Amino acid sequence: MASFTGEVIAKLGDEEYCLALGLRGVAKLQEQYGANLDPIQNLGQEEGELPDFSVLLRIVDVALERHHPDAPGDVAEMLLAADMALPGKLLTAAFPEQKGAGKAGKGKARR
Repeated sequence: MASFTGEVIAKLGDEEYCLALGLRGVAKLQEQYGANLDPIQNLGQEEGELPDFSVLLRIVDVALERHHPDAPGDVAEMLLAADMALPGKLLTAAFPEQKGAGKAGKGKARR
């Protein structure tokens, strides 16, 4: 059996949360955002443009469900506020073989 990918440890105060964006999590996101995950693929917004926080928050919400199904709803929000790169880290962990995955909130490209 292949090892599980997609796990990221996030701290909030004294608590540690194991966030997991495995196949089930990706499938949930696909149900909501389509098979190609277009809103997630296009999170690398232009400079000065606000990211779609509902998408970022949903990624963290889904990742919390596997190991912390009873976590209060504000935990995902607090984790995201503490680390806005968290959705990108989760996507990179879920798809480690795809370079460039998880660029949520990336800055303007160098020239």
